[in-house]
Amino acid sequence: MNFVQTIFVTTALSGPIAALIGIGIVVLCFFRSRRAKNATFAVVSVLSALAFLALLAAIIVVWFIYGVAHTGKDATTDLVVLSSTVVPAYLGAFAAWRFSVYLKKKLSPDAP
Repeated sequence: MNFVQTIFVTTALSGPIAALIGIGIVVLCFFRSRRAKNATFAVVSVLSALAFLALLAAIIVVWFIYGVAHTGKDATTDLVVLSSTVVPAYLGAFAAWRFSVYLKKKLSPDAP
C-alpha cells in the first residue's frame, strides 16, 4: 500500500468515525436537556441522532456499493466517493458540536 492509498483509506475511515462522534455529542446534549427539563432540545437531540444514524447508514451503503462495483475505479471516482461521504460527516459533526455549545449557553447562561 503506497502513501496515497494510505491517505485515502484513513480519510475514508474518518467519515464514519466523525459520524459516531457526532452521535455521541448529540446523545450528551439529549441527557443535558433532559436534566434541565427542556423538551424542545431533547426532541431536537433525538432527531439529530436519527439523522446521524441515517448518515452513517448512507456512508456504509455508498462504500459497500463502491467496493462491490466492477467498473473502472480511478482517482476521480475515488475523490467523488470520498467527498460525498466524508464531507457530510465532518459537517454534521461540526454542526453537532455547535449545537452542544449553543445548548450549553442556553441551559446555563453564566457558563463561558
